[in-house]
Amino acid sequence: MATTNTPKRIYKDIDMAFKPNVLTKDVSKKVDVNAVKQALKNVLLTRKGEKPFEPNYGSGVYDLLFEPMDYFIASVMQKEIETTIENYERRVRLIDVQCSPNFDLNQYEVRIEFYVIGIKEPQVYTNVLERLR
Repeated sequence: MATTNTPKRIYKDIDMAFKPNVLTKDVSKKVDVNAVKQALKNVLLTRKGEKPFEPNYGSGVYDLLFEPMDYFIASVMQKEIETTIENYERRVRLIDVQCSPNFDLNQYEVRIEFYVIGIKEPQVYTNVLERLR
């Protein structure tokens, strides 16, 4: 019996950009690390009470964007991100979360280092958070 060395996909999700796959003309998929990074983005940018029937799902990050920008709010945001990931994303084991205010551009730069369960290499997710007017 021959074995193949094709990698096994651990995590799958649809691409939230809803771009069609060139070959199948169906909605594209995100797999493995990219699926987990997309899930991190979704849970962090979902406000509590926004998801039907799950009033505690999400984070308070969006609300913190409308507080006066300073290092204290950045540390509160960092703790909120850590708590949200620990509560709602079980595929992730956190290494470090950094939240740095950029006073000139009125935005926070977020850097999350983590391991995806089942994948050996550490991963990094970065995002820029700013309030929309």
